[in-house]
Order: sequence, then C-alpha cells, then structure tokens
Amino acid sequence: MNSKKFIAITFIFTMLLFSLVAIPIIKIDPFFHYHKPVEDLEYYIHFDSQRYVNDGIIKNFDYDAMIIGTSMTENFRSSDLDGLFGVNSIKVPYSGASFCEIGQKVEKAAEKNENLKLVLRGLDFAGVNEEKDYMAYDKNSYPTYLYNDIIFDDIKYVLDKEVLFETIMFNVLEFTEDYGKTPTFDDYCSWYNQVTFSKEATLKTYTRPEIATETKVFDEEFRERVYGNTMQNLVEVAKNNPNIEFYYYYTPYSILYFDRELRNGALIRNIDAAEYATELMLEYPNIKVFSFFDNYELICNLDFYKDVIHHSEAINIRMMKWMRNDTGLLTKENYKQHFEDMRQFYMNYDYDSIFIENTSEQITA
Repeated sequence: MNSKKFIAITFIFTMLLFSLVAIPIIKIDPFFHYHKPVEDLEYYIHFDSQRYVNDGIIKNFDYDAMIIGTSMTENFRSSDLDGLFGVNSIKVPYSGASFCEIGQKVEKAAEKNENLKLVLRGLDFAGVNEEKDYMAYDKNSYPTYLYNDIIFDDIKYVLDKEVLFETIMFNVLEFTEDYGKTPTFDDYCSWYNQVTFSKEATLKTYTRPEIATETKVFDEEFRERVYGNTMQNLVEVAKNNPNIEFYYYYTPYSILYFDRELRNGALIRNIDAAEYATELMLEYPNIKVFSFFDNYELICNLDFYKDVIHHSEAINIRMMKWMRNDTGLLTKENYKQHFEDMRQFYMNYDYDSIFIENTSEQITA
C-alpha cells in the first residue's frame, strides 16, 4: 500500500470515527451547547450539571427573565416569578459561585438574548467582600470550552467518550426510555425536599468560634476591593443594559451568621461593605436593591434554616412576593438608616439565648 492510499484510508477511518462520536453528541446536545432540547427526548439535568448546561440554557432557550445566584437561589420556582411579574423565566443557579462567575453569566444573557428584561439575582452577603476577579473554583475545573464561541475547542465536547456513553446513553436515552421528564425550572436544582429545616438541625451544623481579639475595619484597601467587585460584577451590566431591570437582593442568612461574624470581629466591616456596595448600585435607576435583614422574625427563627445560611423554599416565595411589592426595597433615602439599624440590632442581640432556648416563631408574610 502506497503512502497516499494509506493516508487517505486513515483520514476516512478517522472521519468515520469522528462522525460516530460527534454526530450523536451534536444532534442530541446534552449540554445545550448548540441548541435547545430535542423534541421527544428527556434530559436528566441536576446539581452536578450546572456548570455544563447552564451556559447553553442562557444561550439557546427562550426567555425574557432569569433567576440566578448561588445555592441560595436554587429553591426558587420560575413559575412564581412568571406569575408575579408576567414574564417567561429560566433558573440558572451556580452553587458556590463568586460574584465574578455569576456576573459573567448575567453579561452573557444580556448579550445573547435581546428579549431579556428582568434579572433576579441573589447577592450573598459574604460575597460583597470578594476580589473582583475571584473565582470560587480552580480554572481547570470549569468546562470553558462550552463557554466561548471558538469552534475548534468544541472537540473537547463532541469527541468526549464520557459524554457519548454516559451522559447521552444514561442521562438522555435511557432516562427517556424510563419515562423520565426533563425537570422544569421549578424543580431544577431544588433541594428543599431533601433536607430538614429546624433549629435543632441548624444548630448541629454550627460550631461557635472563639471571640477574636481584634476587630476588622473597613479601611481604604477594603473599600477599593468592594468598589471593584460591585462595579465590575453588578453595576457594569446594568449600566450597559438600561432596558433590563435588575432585582438584586441580599440573601438572608440566619442569626448564626451574625453571631459568627461578631465573634470573628468582622460584623461591622461586613455591614459597612454592604452599605457601600448598595450606595454604588443605587446610582443606577434600573437596579433595585433589597434587604430583609430587618425582618427579624425570619432571621432569628432557625426553624426556617437547614444550616447557618440556607433557608427553606417558603422563604423564597415570600421574598419574591416582597420584592414584587417593593417590601425590603433600599433607596437613597432609607439605605443608611437600614444599615445603621442592622449595626444596632446585630451588635446587641442576645446570642447566648440561642443556645439555651428552644422556641419557634411564625413569620409574617
């Protein structure tokens, strides 16, 4: 066999192998990289899928509103947002994400979807203090080949044997054959029915730290960090897209968070940081900022939590209703008083009583 014939046969064989792997992946597209779900097929997407499928959902699904944030937003139901705000929404949570990661996804949604008109985004209180480019995971753990428009690195997707033999075979074809159903954006990544919300369960997750000997201060260096994080990851996309309304809310951590931060010497600094971030955001008319930290019936009732920060789905729907009615809305006129009230309440709360009392309260909707 001459060399030319060998090369030709090798090329044909390689292309055949390529087709056998690539064509099913492109056609079924389990990560929605090229298109929406194929009609008559069901897709099993779940917590571990977030950073593989969410980018495709953002690029290729039909919607005009989105719910996005960390695990604090996973128990939202998009149908509630649709009914309250008259929209057609998606939910794309990123568990453990930084402000930067989520900010990049909001920017992509604004870029790819000209119909986008509403973004509901949770702002983890602790995340305000992050460096502007901080990413919660090592860069090598992200499937970045799915995030860009460079066709050549799609080879990592379309020639991935695991995608073909595991994701497609089990998470799509077998899932469809077994009468599975692609989760709705009400159910996608929700976990409230898998955990226990109670004071007893919450306290089991908490180890009370020793009292710090020094108090952390909101100095100029820290102020610059908050400025960079807020402007790059929250403000810039709103500034560039005045046609989109941004509903930002501080995720309501439990009273145990404030106990921990007080004992760590960081409570006042964290409140100062959130106040400054809020001041920056309120300069833009298409940004609404909400805080429920003055809803003490919520924050101080550990029966609504499973751990220090994660609350029940009942709070998600309440918050959505509150935001629809502008309850908890921070404005240029009231935000300073709100954060001053936070300082006074959380600096003087009787935290020791948490560990000796065992009472339940009712939240006011």
